[in-house]
Amino acid sequence: MQKCMACGSAIPPGETLCPHCGRAHYGAVCGSCGQPAPTMIRGGEVVCSGCGASRGPLAGVPLNMVGSAHRAGSAITAVLSIAVILGGIAVGGVVGGLIALVAGIFGQSMALGAGIGVGLSAVGGVAGYLGLRGSRALRARGEEARERAYEQSILAMAANRNGAVTTMEVAQNLGIALKDADRLLTEMSRRGRAMVEVNGEGVLQYSFRDVRGALLGRASQPSTGVRFAPDGAERTPAEVAKETVGREFEEMAARRRDGRF
Repeated sequence: MQKCMACGSAIPPGETLCPHCGRAHYGAVCGSCGQPAPTMIRGGEVVCSGCGASRGPLAGVPLNMVGSAHRAGSAITAVLSIAVILGGIAVGGVVGGLIALVAGIFGQSMALGAGIGVGLSAVGGVAGYLGLRGSRALRARGEEARERAYEQSILAMAANRNGAVTTMEVAQNLGIALKDADRLLTEMSRRGRAMVEVNGEGVLQYSFRDVRGALLGRASQPSTGVRFAPDGAERTPAEVAKETVGREFEEMAARRRDGRF
């Protein structure tokens, strides 16, 4: 049975949402690598994003299309919202001008027309603003869905590479820019999903010890044992203690130099 890659709970056959945490899973289990990896459209063929094996067209939402509906909806909503704003201003101007003209003919104050025109324009502006906010929310949801699908693919890749991947491997396999691959991997390491190491060739690799492939053997490029945390990641208690002791020794040395010890 397929398991959620976020919380590990069992997912019933045919379901794409985890009943425990609600995480969406873009793709059924690949028959070649056994990973619930999203599919990809590569060279006109539907393949597994984890191992590259050929998959059927109905194996799940292709990685290339995840979030596309949200992005399209965002673009349409943005265009309609701008049209509402401009339309509100135009209608407010026309209606306000006509009312002011009529009021002037009958010797009444033209302020009424101006007020109505401003009110109609304001209504259109508020409606358009709310539409633009909805557009941004749709785009954000689409980006979040795509990020989750990419992460799922990266975990499947790591499982097929004995638990470790490099930035170059992720970029080439998923067809994304190196900076995007680096951002995805760095964010996963900051959340504690990956351990950043230096492999035997001196290249940074991201090791995922909680994926199935990591338990089958060492990574394709064995680690040198050199590890580090990316900027912004939480430090371990040992690292904090080492820094504290080092700072205390520096303070003691400074007191000796100043004759205060």
